Amino acid sequence: MKKVLKVIVKSLLVIIGILLTLFVIFYFATMGDYEMPETVEQNPSIPHIKIDNTIFHLETFGNDSNEVVIALHGGPGNDYRYLLDLKELANDYFVVFYDQRGTGLSPRVNAEEMTIENMIDDLNNIIDHYSQGRQVNLIGHSWGGMLASGYLAQFPEKINKIVLAEPGMLTSEKAAEFMEKFQPEFSFSFLWHVGKCWFQSLHVKGPDDQAAQDYFFEAFAFNASTSVMKKSPMSMYFCNRDMETASFAHWRYSYLANRTIFMSGIQEDGTMKLDLVSGVEYFPNKVLFMIGECNQLIGEEYQKEQMKYFNNPEMVIIKNAGHTMIGEQPKQCLDAIRKYFNE
Repeated sequence: MKKVLKVIVKSLLVIIGILLTLFVIFYFATMGDYEMPETVEQNPSIPHIKIDNTIFHLETFGNDSNEVVIALHGGPGNDYRYLLDLKELANDYFVVFYDQRGTGLSPRVNAEEMTIENMIDDLNNIIDHYSQGRQVNLIGHSWGGMLASGYLAQFPEKINKIVLAEPGMLTSEKAAEFMEKFQPEFSFSFLWHVGKCWFQSLHVKGPDDQAAQDYFFEAFAFNASTSVMKKSPMSMYFCNRDMETASFAHWRYSYLANRTIFMSGIQEDGTMKLDLVSGVEYFPNKVLFMIGECNQLIGEEYQKEQMKYFNNPEMVIIKNAGHTMIGEQPKQCLDAIRKYFNE
């Protein structure tokens, strides 16, 4: 019995030794400068506003006497940089861009603050700040479309026009459908990519305590080789399943926002409880759904099912575009938005 225990202990020590050796090798092999952008917290010169004790990286364009348009970025955890082509609307509208709570260049916050309810409250506070008592127009992309729909469900009287550019899942049923499709393939190259990104993140030295995980999330999602990304379910968002056709301009992603907000809806049985449509039926005006022609994941067929919750929906297909259509085909998107706003 003692001999058996000695063999087991020696085997465990050998395994531990090998793992420690590999850790040291990979740690030093991935050494480098992996810098992450400062947020408003570290650099107050970044344009921002404080509303109801929450600070947002925020910019406005146009004359504030014009109708207000508020752009809502995707994620959760992305930022508004990739939506800046919408600045062209500033000729006729007062356009507001902001990085949502704890995302982009907005100061990082604790996980407890990362809730859909807080995101809706933040949007309501921003609307009240800029609307001067008038109805506003919303443009929400992806997760931003989910946020816009959830807001519309609660405050339909505050909205004039609303554009939902490929909103993510709006109900539990559509969440289940999405999660069934979005299953990564755990190949050796995929696991190698995950490991490399994690080791690189160990060398991130700031500017805050979320910088390392933000780096990992960004590198994992967008810095993989073409062969790895082609096999990723995320590639179904884009034309020819080629992520190089996408428009991913950004400052800084938030891993905490992405993980926390999505996980908040997960039930004990693994399903997601979600309802961002109850109440949208009280909105009498037309709702514009903008769809990228190439999206095989949450594109035309997926959005047709989501449109049924709205009284007066209209779909516009953006040709030769995937999920990030606003950056891929800005003229088509702006033409569709202007036409809808002018109706």
